[in-house]
Amino acid sequence: MTVDPGRARRPGGRTREVTERLMGAALELVSEKGVDGLQYDELAARAQVGRATVYRRWPNRDDLLRDVFEQFATTSVPIDDSDDIVRDLIRFLQSFAEAASSPAGRAVLQILLRQASDADELHGLGVELLDRRTGELQRRLDRASESGQLPLTDARFVNMMLAGPVQWFVLRREQPFTEGDARMIVEFVIDGLWRGTSRSRSETSANH
Repeated sequence: MTVDPGRARRPGGRTREVTERLMGAALELVSEKGVDGLQYDELAARAQVGRATVYRRWPNRDDLLRDVFEQFATTSVPIDDSDDIVRDLIRFLQSFAEAASSPAGRAVLQILLRQASDADELHGLGVELLDRRTGELQRRLDRASESGQLPLTDARFVNMMLAGPVQWFVLRREQPFTEGDARMIVEFVIDGLWRGTSRSRSETSANH
């Protein structure tokens, strides 16, 4: 009988349950007390495991934060890949607005938006997570370009144009962020991308 090496290494059963409980408790602590409030003693108590169990899985606290924030970003703000880029981006914005409104989401955003300072490992962690998510978005945008739904474009720019208005909505909190708001932002950005591409082509033709 042949065993898939990847499957053999994948934690399951009790191990997986304990890991998920620890990551959930860690996210709760960060949401309640901030990153500095994530202490292994309290984390072990809240997850009802021994302190040694936490250290066995994450000897370095930054590794724990990386895993927790990456799982939160992936599950809470998915980047769908259907046959409709508009639909996928609308869902992306709706999920982002919902996540950013939660205590856990605000904690993650603080990491992502953290300014660089001397020996600030959290800033590097935020940059790493943002780069990874931007790479996922770039692959989705590239597939949309291949199907003719979008011009070739840079995910960093698109993410900035999409996420900025959502953060404004969330911070003001005067009204809920709706699907109609998400659609208006997405269609406005996509229209701008096509107009920018058309303008660039016209300028190139004029120069020749």
